[in-house]
Order: sequence, then structure tokens, then C-alpha cells
Amino acid sequence: MKRLTFAAAVLCLACLPACTGPEYTRAADDPDIEDPALSTRLDRRDLELALDAWIDELDASAFARTLAHKPSIAILHVQNDTSEHISGALDNLLSSIETRLVQSGLFNVVDNTTLTQDAVLAERMRAASDAVDPATAAALGREYGIEYLVNGRVGDTPEKTDDVRRVQYYLFLRVSDVATLRIVHQTQVDITKQENR
Repeated sequence: MKRLTFAAAVLCLACLPACTGPEYTRAADDPDIEDPALSTRLDRRDLELALDAWIDELDASAFARTLAHKPSIAILHVQNDTSEHISGALDNLLSSIETRLVQSGLFNVVDNTTLTQDAVLAERMRAASDAVDPATAAALGREYGIEYLVNGRVGDTPEKTDDVRRVQYYLFLRVSDVATLRIVHQTQVDITKQENR
């Protein structure tokens, strides 16, 4: 009987590591955990690649090279026209755009939260969707001294077979002149994510 109890105890101890629950890893300890895609939604790496492409094209553009002074710019929004739930990722993209524009030193960046705190203006920006209507643009220029706006949209083409699901994203980021609503710079970034079943 003692041998049976001892064997059961050893078996329980051997199984204990498998029953302890999930393990957690910090990216600082294992940078490889950031590499694999875990879903077909946009993740931080996708957004970093998109932002890098946009900033590189903006820096090299004729628009940036011909800036005579340090104009004011505001980041409005990126419209989610996809079938995916990526609004949180797009909010993070806006903050990253704001950060990179501040770091570039090319612009005086107007804090996005300042604009969205004005309820009337925020509602007009939402109603304007992907484009900014002339009245909203004029209000931004007049009330906040903004000369340029950053906004955009992301769309997708989802496809599925029995064993594969693929989502192709099309992210458009643009800079528009507030006075004329003319697009002075636009970048398209394509991102494809795939799920194999």
C-alpha cells in the first residue's frame, strides 16, 4: 500500500508542471515573440511597417522639401472601412503618427485630443468621414491655426477557402492643405495577413 501511495505521489508531482497554468514571456527577454502574427488583424508590427513607409515617403516628398517654415499640422483620424475590428489599432497608429511628426521637427503638431474635446468640431470631423468638408477645415484653420491635416482610411479585401483565410489591407495616409483641401502628400501601404487552418 505504501508503494502504491508513493507511486501516486510521484505521478502527481510529474504532472504538476503541466497543471500550473499559462506561462508568460516578456519581449525584452525573448524578442522573437513579437515576430509571429497571431491573427489576421493589424498588429503593432504591421502598424510600424506602415508608419515607417509613410514617414520615409513624406520625408522624401517634394512637399516636405519645399516647406519654407515650420507649419502647424493636426492628425484627425483614420477611417476603418474594413470587415475587421481594428479601431484600437488605428487609434494607436494615430498616436504613433503624432509622435513621429513631433520627432521629425518639420511641423508644429497640434494635439489631437485638443481637437476632439471640442464636441461640435469632433462631430463635424466624424461626419466628414474620409474627407474633411470645407467648413470643418476652415474652422480648424481659424480656431487652431492649423495649416495641414493628416487623415486617411483603411480598406480590405478578405478571401477564404476551406483551409486558408487571407485579408489584404489597403492603408491610405494623406496630408491635406487646410486652406485649399488639396492633397499635398499621400501614401498607400499594402499589408497582407493570412490564417492557415
